Amino acid sequence: MRKMLFLVLCTGFLSIASCDAAKPKPLVYNGDTLPMSSLFTRRQVGMVKESAGLPEVSGIACSRVTPGYLWMQSDDYEDRIVATDMRGINRYLKVKFSKTIRWDWEDMSGGVYNDTNYLFIGAFGDNDETDGNYHIVYLPEPAITSEQTEITLTPSSIRFVYPDGKNHNAEALMYDNIEQVIYVITKVYYNVCQVFSLPFRLDYGNEVQTLTYVCDLGVRSDLGDGANPFKGFHLVTAADISPDGKYILVKNHNNIQAVFSWILLWEREGDESVAETLRRQPVALDCYQYEWQGEAMCWLDSTTFFTTSDSDGEPPIYQYTRRSDTALPAIEAQPDRPQSARLVRLNGVLYLRYNEHLYTLDGKKLR
Repeated sequence: MRKMLFLVLCTGFLSIASCDAAKPKPLVYNGDTLPMSSLFTRRQVGMVKESAGLPEVSGIACSRVTPGYLWMQSDDYEDRIVATDMRGINRYLKVKFSKTIRWDWEDMSGGVYNDTNYLFIGAFGDNDETDGNYHIVYLPEPAITSEQTEITLTPSSIRFVYPDGKNHNAEALMYDNIEQVIYVITKVYYNVCQVFSLPFRLDYGNEVQTLTYVCDLGVRSDLGDGANPFKGFHLVTAADISPDGKYILVKNHNNIQAVFSWILLWEREGDESVAETLRRQPVALDCYQYEWQGEAMCWLDSTTFFTTSDSDGEPPIYQYTRRSDTALPAIEAQPDRPQSARLVRLNGVLYLRYNEHLYTLDGKKLR
């Protein structure tokens, strides 16, 4: 049953890419050289085709209401999102928003709250740090069916400020299903990036919220003495937390020095918070290869995640699969069964409801 719940699509579409080419150089993080993990393999499973109608994809999220699809948002359009298959070839649903909240959308995430699956969009890019008008846009995730190819919805948003009272540029957003908290990570050039949090609620209204500082990612000394400011971890562009809350991914990109781009992985231990996890040392994934303008990443489940970029043209979509799970077969997405699977929370525990049966997030059937 696990193979039906967690969709590892496109088997045989393209062979697993070699991880030997363009390997990143060792990363110094918090004063130590991080171990390079071979836990995941990487392969290209498709590309964001022009037919999807969404250029410069800066955020993606796996559909939880209609499994088998990727939601995408653009750095170029601030009034729409689209759903494609996981190869990015065909657009199945375009969601236009009845109002534009703010320009410069940078990241996207999905999550469950009060038994409803939501999509979150980080409308908080600010390269020059002069805007200060930052929002988290959210809406209940719509179902994808063959009957509708375009709908118009009215999103909600949470306006926020940073606790230091300053403007910041950010390009990474993630949501934790366990804590039900949104996390924002700043993108900083040649300095450490910072993590901030905000509990998700539906009743914030028009009140401006102040984020809470969580931690730094790395330390300033990792960036060197100025002679080589590219080697440390900075320029964060994407992040995501697995649906079961077990794993946290944060990626950066450095278009000046491509070999200094990484995906970092943290594994949550026991009941610790996201903040406690991020304060520990991560591992760097050795199979990650540099993507020009690599700004989009999302978990499918705790074994599989995807990345793509917001570069011009038709950027590749890459699938990363835990090595012990590479043999899982694929199944086709089912647009005419919009409620085939969804995350639910019962007594504080997350489960997957599939065809009226309940499963743990690792695929064990309960009832």
